[in-house]
Amino acid sequence: MRNLTRMVVTKGIPATRRFLRILARQPQPPQLQLQPHQMSLRCLSSSSSSSSSSQPPPTYCDVVQGPSLLRTPVARPSPTLLFLPGLRSLPFWTNQDHSKIAYGDPIVSKVVEHLESNVDRIRNEYIQVAPTMKSDYEATDHNSSLHEGNWDWHSYLNKGSVQGHFAFHFPETAKILQSLRDEHLLFEGTPFGFCFFSTLHGQASIQAHTAPMNLRLRIHLPLIVPKGSSSSESDDDEVVCGIRVGPIVRPWVTDKALVLDDAYDHEVWNRTDEKRVLLLVDIWHPDITLGEKQEVVKLFQDAKQQGLWKR
Repeated sequence: MRNLTRMVVTKGIPATRRFLRILARQPQPPQLQLQPHQMSLRCLSSSSSSSSSSQPPPTYCDVVQGPSLLRTPVARPSPTLLFLPGLRSLPFWTNQDHSKIAYGDPIVSKVVEHLESNVDRIRNEYIQVAPTMKSDYEATDHNSSLHEGNWDWHSYLNKGSVQGHFAFHFPETAKILQSLRDEHLLFEGTPFGFCFFSTLHGQASIQAHTAPMNLRLRIHLPLIVPKGSSSSESDDDEVVCGIRVGPIVRPWVTDKALVLDDAYDHEVWNRTDEKRVLLLVDIWHPDITLGEKQEVVKLFQDAKQQGLWKR
């Protein structure tokens, strides 16, 4: 497990502050003084030591006082709630022609290969089943203001929990995704984990926003892309159906997975009259160890038991 690695918690909306109060009640090393306006989480290893204490800290994720954050005009990941420093970071982890994965990362490469090799099965099942089902997208005041037009979801993973009805309606796709769960790759167990068929209808858009944390990478597997979408990286005015992450604009290419870090400011649009369909899959950032995953999930489960995280 990473030693003394901090996850910065940024001040936010009242719900976020309530969440921080729960986190602040986690067991603390006695030498630390918490400040409510600026705190951070850190994963502690029993083999690590602190410069101010001869006793090694216990193994858990806790809340500690964090530094102030410096921001510049350069595009960098800027999640709204939690930030774990030290993770490799790029707006897109797939290059322009989808021939390479950033850093040659074997974990991300494996997931992309798995999804792309099954894209026909996934698409066929979507075409056969999804038109007969209602969207399970939960509209709230916050997320409704985030997008314009129609946006349908059919969720396998919603707020970190697998949805049983998905496997009943989409058994083939569920089997494909289950293999990612079996290897602890799917971003499961936190309120920020999602995996769903995302159907963005014509003339719809999702406004610029950032993820609540940088613990995940997001994969888009395009199943249906409107005709006439640009096939090159260019200004967003020239891409009629695409996504901007940081300063980079990309279109979707049918059957070619797009891997992105949504902790960067990003936005999505479909300026055509056709629908764009993709399978969205959240995975753990590959730099986060299995031990850290378990500790982060435990922290959120403790918060859930105290009523802060509701399904």
